[in-house]
Amino acid sequence: MTERSKKMLAELDPAARPVFENFLEHLDKALGDDRYIVFEGRRRTEVQNAYYAQGREFLGEVNKKRASAGLYLLQSEKDNYVITWTLFSKHVAGLAMDVLPVDGRGNPTWDLAHYRKFFETIKDCGKQAGLVCGADWSTPDWPHYEIRV
Repeated sequence: MTERSKKMLAELDPAARPVFENFLEHLDKALGDDRYIVFEGRRRTEVQNAYYAQGREFLGEVNKKRASAGLYLLQSEKDNYVITWTLFSKHVAGLAMDVLPVDGRGNPTWDLAHYRKFFETIKDCGKQAGLVCGADWSTPDWPHYEIRV
């Protein structure tokens, strides 16, 4: 398990940690810790508010929220699209994680078409750990995994 994964685990709600640790252990066995990245775990409210503003507010307002949350600024309106459906994400409560495969250079990738096999393996490991997989939603969120409540 990478140091980044350990850090993300430590920031989760204590009740969620064992489930996510099990998930990451499954991933380490299935892929190796160099083939995936825990992209995000617990999310600060300011970050969630900035994400929620995307696609709902003009770029200038979105970038003000992104800047105050410490996020990079979007470059154009074409980048200003909806990326979350709620202000009350389980990420804010420390009950969710986003996990992505990495490309050949170790960078996280959202390229489902090219990395489908890795996305499927991550999804299978999430299900084995008892997590809800965002990939199964009517509007799929492939990297998202959360605790059942």
